[in-house]
Amino acid sequence: MKIISGIFKIFTLVSAICFFLIGCQNNNNDPRPKKPEPMSTKTAMQYFKDEGINIGINLGNTLDAVDNWTRKDKPVAVEGAWGAGRATQEHFNGLAALGFKIVRIPCTWVGHIGPAPDYKIDEARLRRVAEVIGYAKNAGLKAFINLHHDGNSGQNMGGWLDISKAVDGDTSISDKYEKVWKQIAEYFINYGDWLMFQGFNEIHDGSWKYTGTQEEYNVINTWNQKFTDAVRSTGGNNAKRYLLYYGYMTSHEIALADYSKFILPADNIGGSGRQIIGFHYYQPEFAIRSITHEWDNMNARKNIDTVFSAFKKNFIDKGIPVIIGENGPLRYNDFIDKTGASFNPNFKPENVPAAKQNRLLYIDYMYGRARENSLIPFFWENGNFDEAFNEGDACLFDRKTGKPNSDESAEVIRHMFGAINGTIPIPPPNPNASFSSWTVYSAEGSRITYTSTSGRNRIQGTVGEGSWANVNAAPNDAMLEELKTMRALSFMTNGNEKQYAVIFVTPETIESGYNHYRYTFTAAGSESRITVNIPGGIRQYWGKPVPFIQENIQYIQFQLADTGDFDLTVWDIRVHQ
Repeated sequence: MKIISGIFKIFTLVSAICFFLIGCQNNNNDPRPKKPEPMSTKTAMQYFKDEGINIGINLGNTLDAVDNWTRKDKPVAVEGAWGAGRATQEHFNGLAALGFKIVRIPCTWVGHIGPAPDYKIDEARLRRVAEVIGYAKNAGLKAFINLHHDGNSGQNMGGWLDISKAVDGDTSISDKYEKVWKQIAEYFINYGDWLMFQGFNEIHDGSWKYTGTQEEYNVINTWNQKFTDAVRSTGGNNAKRYLLYYGYMTSHEIALADYSKFILPADNIGGSGRQIIGFHYYQPEFAIRSITHEWDNMNARKNIDTVFSAFKKNFIDKGIPVIIGENGPLRYNDFIDKTGASFNPNFKPENVPAAKQNRLLYIDYMYGRARENSLIPFFWENGNFDEAFNEGDACLFDRKTGKPNSDESAEVIRHMFGAINGTIPIPPPNPNASFSSWTVYSAEGSRITYTSTSGRNRIQGTVGEGSWANVNAAPNDAMLEELKTMRALSFMTNGNEKQYAVIFVTPETIESGYNHYRYTFTAAGSESRITVNIPGGIRQYWGKPVPFIQENIQYIQFQLADTGDFDLTVWDIRVHQ
């Protein structure tokens, strides 16, 4: 009996040690903070301002991807199932290194939620989301998480957050939504103010229509309130967490004339100062169809101006920050494989240069207007890079390194930051500058020629030692008027890797006989856009300070900055106001 008792005691002790070790191991694998992290007392508006948050990006097609082809009968969210692969710390580090300060991490929970009445979420799914959130924190980024493809998209993705059923009186939808959010909030309760929650994404009836009915908005408003109450009821840091709200589908209408359909939920615990509004912007059609990126300049600009200014008036000016949670434009979608064959019957190779330029022009305008209206745009980056094709349609990064995946992607990113920070000006309604004539001047010892083919102006020749040569472009009357008040001039160029100067020449003569503004640039061997900002109060030094009188610009001159071979092509010159 004593032997049995001793064995039992040993067994009990070993069991206790194993249980302790397993518990410690589970604890060590738990990526969440053990104690509550600091929470700001600032409003969301002040928080974004003080943290310098003016641009964001999405971790698209990753935690939101759904396997709905190998599991057609029971779709389940599988990380990277749509080709983006798994999230990596290197990718988040790369985003931070480029200057991003916040990332939206779409999360789909389809296939990871248990049955009624508890709707328990799989621990493994919660843990993986926490690991990815940890990548953001390690990189110094703020982050949003949400319910993404859990809505009914009409694409057999297992969407359970079905607004049509809710409109028809199915109360189980709202019950499940509330219980799911309470679990997510409880799991992430200790995270600091840098982690924010978004209730749902692009809710619609499966038809992808943009405008919701009053009955649909009644459900939207109910869900936004349940989301708020569920998060706040968990207490702790969640009592102060910043919460993001959407309307129906991409939600443009919540800021327009009939935005009274949308009711901002009551937040008796956190207060209205901790609420954020969001919408998506994929207009005009080329921003999502991506074939040639042709767009109607005036109509597209007018729509951007109308929508963005409405969000400023109805939310920003009332102290509620607004994010453009997703936006394009996507890359032109040629789908050319390694053999050179195109899978897109509408693709025309001659459209590619214009497509690239219009993509950048659109970003300059949209992100510039976002800046003017204090909106925060988040580019939809989907990670879908396939080596069988030239490049993914909305893919900008190599997610293994966190670096841009091509020169074209790097240029898109540069324009995003340039436009949102105001270093790249907003393009005018009529961007193409017109010239009445081009004339060549070659001093002794120099000889250059000028040719124009399909709007591309090529200057070739040799500039002798101690000499100079240039081509002068004379603007027409309409352009001369625009030059008087321009904030910048830009043009496409390629060349021979040498330095050139663009000179804004005026007719005044003050002692030295010159009065102009000179900007030096390098003409790369590949196509690139050069932007010349025109700051006020410029004074050139020609023997003594000489003022540059912008209103009196007579012509624009291109000149080799040194001596030697002159080979420069210039086209698509634009005046920016």
